[in-house]
Amino acid sequence: MTTARGQLIDKVITTLEDAGFDLSSRCDVRPSCFDLVARKGEQLILVKMLSNIDSITEEDTKALQLVAHFFNATPLIVGMKTRRGQLDPGVVYKRYGISTIAPTSLSSIIDEQKMPREFIQRGGRFVAIDGAKLREARISYNITKEELASCVEVSARAILAYEKDEMDVSKDVAMHLEKVLETDLVIPIDIISDRPKEQPIQKTRDPEKTPDIERRVNIFFERLGMRVLWSDRAPFHVAAKEEGPPLMTGIGSLRSVALQKRMELLKSVSHVTESEALIIVEEGHAEENIANLPIIRQLELDDIEKPRELKKIISERSGN
Repeated sequence: MTTARGQLIDKVITTLEDAGFDLSSRCDVRPSCFDLVARKGEQLILVKMLSNIDSITEEDTKALQLVAHFFNATPLIVGMKTRRGQLDPGVVYKRYGISTIAPTSLSSIIDEQKMPREFIQRGGRFVAIDGAKLREARISYNITKEELASCVEVSARAILAYEKDEMDVSKDVAMHLEKVLETDLVIPIDIISDRPKEQPIQKTRDPEKTPDIERRVNIFFERLGMRVLWSDRAPFHVAAKEEGPPLMTGIGSLRSVALQKRMELLKSVSHVTESEALIIVEEGHAEENIANLPIIRQLELDDIEKPRELKKIISERSGN
């Protein structure tokens, strides 16, 4: 880890802790689509921290969106710079659809409830405006869409799209609209509540390349009527749910150093997300729990027929 990224992580952790967020341990398994889970009340955030935000890959952002949607959380990237220079404070950058901000912007949002008012994405610098308020102001001034379009040098079709909140508005056009209509139209961007509205597309797993235990686990959860999310970029291997918080599951052999490393992290993330965690192991014989995490042997899966039976086993073996 670079010194700059280490300092960034420390700053973000301090900002969130001082604001009363509960934080998970750092998700230091690699690769990982997020570094930290933060919760305050109903606000659940998955945070990825990068010195240079251009280093994020599309694959990582898709994984982050998938996990965030499954956990009903907000995906957020906090970074210092792009290849062109430092991130502007008070501005939201978009990386493959995910809101990305500077640490100073995070402090303003968390400490002062001062939301950004501009966002930058391919094509320029934009703002969000209140489309209904725009239409109301235009009608009150008895101005047609065509007349207003001529004043701000856009098409009448663009004005209609602005009023229906169907098109991004450039900062310059928004300023012209506010000047002509003598009305404040720009609205803050509430990125903390910006949760994915649609289920992102999950990559299909190739059965021929999937280990036998993972195929058995997938069949098991689907047989119980649970939706599943597999990820190779998260502290868990698979998450499954009916309703409410998902059940996070680590899979493998207890002799695996990688699985052992995930256990404490699974406990931490499950605590913050208010979900449960489970380990499914290959061994025919194993303890019922390790580090207070319930253990289920793969040979037991066929005997569990209903979700409530699984919940009972988890409760009995949790070690709490």
